[in-house]
Amino acid sequence: MKINLKRTKIFLLFIVFTTLSFAQEKPNVLLIIADDMRTELNCYGADYIHSPNIDNLAKNGVIFDHAYVQQAVCAASRASLLSGTRPNTTGVDYPYSKYFVNDFWPKHPMIAEYFEQNGYYAHTFGKIHHGPSDNLKTTHYMPKTGLNTGSDYALPENIKKGGESGRGQATPPYECADVPDEAYVDGLIAQEAVKVLSQQKEKKEPFFLAVGFKKPHLPFVAPKKYWDLYDESKIPLAPNRNHPENAPLYATSHNAIANYAGLNYYNSPNNVLPEDYQRKLIHAYAACISFIDAQVGKLIESLKETGKYDNTIIVFISDHGFHLGHQQMWGKSTNFDNATRAPLIVSAPNHKKEKRSTQFVEYVDLYATLCDLADIEIPEYTEGTSFKPLLENPDREWKTAAFSQFPKGREMEGYSMRTADYRYTEWRLSEGKIDSIELYDHRENSIESINIAYKKENESLIKALSQRLNAGWKAALPEGVENNSNNPIAPPHINWSNKKITVNSKKTITFKSGKETKLWKSTEGYQLSVKNQLLHIDVAHDANYWKKMKVSDLNVKATNNSVLKLAYKTIDDQPLTLAYHISSGDNWGELSSISLPSTNGEIQDITIQLASDISKWEDIYEKMEAIEEIIFCINPKEKFKGTLVLESLTLE
Repeated sequence: MKINLKRTKIFLLFIVFTTLSFAQEKPNVLLIIADDMRTELNCYGADYIHSPNIDNLAKNGVIFDHAYVQQAVCAASRASLLSGTRPNTTGVDYPYSKYFVNDFWPKHPMIAEYFEQNGYYAHTFGKIHHGPSDNLKTTHYMPKTGLNTGSDYALPENIKKGGESGRGQATPPYECADVPDEAYVDGLIAQEAVKVLSQQKEKKEPFFLAVGFKKPHLPFVAPKKYWDLYDESKIPLAPNRNHPENAPLYATSHNAIANYAGLNYYNSPNNVLPEDYQRKLIHAYAACISFIDAQVGKLIESLKETGKYDNTIIVFISDHGFHLGHQQMWGKSTNFDNATRAPLIVSAPNHKKEKRSTQFVEYVDLYATLCDLADIEIPEYTEGTSFKPLLENPDREWKTAAFSQFPKGREMEGYSMRTADYRYTEWRLSEGKIDSIELYDHRENSIESINIAYKKENESLIKALSQRLNAGWKAALPEGVENNSNNPIAPPHINWSNKKITVNSKKTITFKSGKETKLWKSTEGYQLSVKNQLLHIDVAHDANYWKKMKVSDLNVKATNNSVLKLAYKTIDDQPLTLAYHISSGDNWGELSSISLPSTNGEIQDITIQLASDISKWEDIYEKMEAIEEIIFCINPKEKFKGTLVLESLTLE
C-alpha cells in the first residue's frame, strides 16, 4: 500500500496542534455558594441528609474536612473570600463597610472581576456579595421575589405577615409549601444560571460563573417535596445543647430565630427549645439543604450538556456554618467550629477524584487557588494560600492552624485559632487587654462544650497557644510557603449604604396608638407601643441588641441644636426610663436614656436635647449630616412597671 507522506504529515501536525491547544485551553470556573450551610451534608457524615448531587460532586473531586471561614457572618466572610484578604484588611463586619466599598474594592478587584480582566466571560447570579454587585460587563441576576411573589415566603399568609421587609417577628422561622422550586427565589436563580450556562456551549472564551443561593439561611423555607424526604421523628438533635461550661456569656450571643415568631432562646424554659420544636427546625433546615442540592444538580447537568464539564473547575462552598441548637445557639456569629467550619468541595480537571483531605484550609485561600488552577497570576496583596497542591496530594502536610475572628461591638473582638488538637480564643478589648480566653480540647471534647482555659495544669499550654495566635496566620503557613502581602489594617467599620436621602429641617410623625390590644400582656421589663406594635423586653438580656422599635425615614439635618420632642402617655402610675439610639447610614449611636414622668393616661410633652448624642456618634464614625432613624428600646435592667405609648414624634 502506498502511503501519502504529505497527507500523513498534515494529519500529524493537526493532532499535535489540537493536543497543544487543548492543553493550553483555560479551564472554566463554576463557583456555587450556599448561605448559612454548615457541613450538614451526607458526604460530610450527616447520613440522614439527602444531598445526592453535592455528594456526587464530592466523588468527582476533593472534599475538605477542615475548611474554615475567617469571620462567621455573611458580609465579613464574603468580603474576605471574594477579595482574598482577611477581615482586618477588608474592615468588614456587618454589613459591607464604607472603606471596603469606596476605598479598598476599587483598587483590589473581586474574584469575578479579576477573572474577567484576565479574559474570562464572567457572570454572577443570586447572593454573591452582601452589598453591591461586581463591576462586570454582564448584569448581575437577583430576582426580588419568587414566582409566588414573596421575597422570602411562598404562602400568601406569610407573605402578608412579612409586609414590606418580607420577614420579621410576625413571620414563622420555616415554611413548608406545596409549590414548585421557582416559587422561591433560589429556584429562579438556578433557572437563570442554567440558561446562561447553556449559552456557553458554542462560546470559545472560558467562563467564570458564580451562583449564590439564599438557603438554608433563615427563614427555613422549601417546597414540600424536600420536607417529605425526612422522617422528623428520626432527626438527630445537637449533642451539646447547653452554653459551654466556663465560657463567657458573650461567646454565644446571637440567636437568629429570636427575629421570628414562635419559640426562641428567650421565651423557652431554661433558654432551651423543646425537643420537638428543635426537630421541627432541623427538619426545616434539612429540607432547605435538599432544596439547594437539587439546584446544584440542575447546574451540573446543564454544564454537562454544554460538553465543557471535563474542563470546568467546580467549587461548592457556603459562607460559614450554623448552630442548630449547638451550644444553646440557633445562628452563626461565633468563633466555635459550628459557625467557622464550613463545606468546601473542589472538582478540578486533571486532579484527584473521590478524595478527602483532613488538612487545614481557609476560605481566604480560594481566590489564590482558583487563580493558580487557571494559570492566572495571583495578586501579591492576597492573604490566602493556593491549596492546589492538596488537590494533587490531599494527604500532604499543610497549614498548622486556621484563624477566625468575631467582634462584639467596637469594644471587643474575639480572635480564634483552630489547631489539630485545640480551639483557642482570646477576647481582646479595644485597648488590647484580654477580657477572657477559651480553650477546647478536640482530642477529648470535639463538641466544644467545656472551656478548660482556666485549669491550672493548662497554664503552659495557654502560653504556647497564645504565642501561636499572636504570631498570626503567616506563621502557620505550609513549610516552604511564604506570603509577602503587607496590607494596612482597615479603619473602624462604618456601614456602607447606597441610600439617597433628602435632608429635612423638621419631621413630625403621629403614631396610631392608644388602646390596649390582645398582644399586650404582662411581662418583665417595660412595654413600648409604637404604631400599635408592642415591644416585649426580656430583662436578662441587652434590649437594645435584641429588641428594638425603629422610626425610619426621618432624615433631619443634624446640628448642635437638634432636639427630639415626644408626645407620650403612660398607662400606669410609674415613671419610665426610655432608651434610644440615633442612627445615620445604618450606623447606630451610643445608647442613651431619658426619664419619663408618669402621666396616668394623659398626653404629655417632653423635649430631649440631642447635641451630646450627635457628638458621641461623630466620635465613633464621621461627620453626621442627618439623623435618619431613632431606635427606641427599654431599659432591660428594671422590672416591669407599666406601658409607655408614643403618640407623636418631632425631630428638628
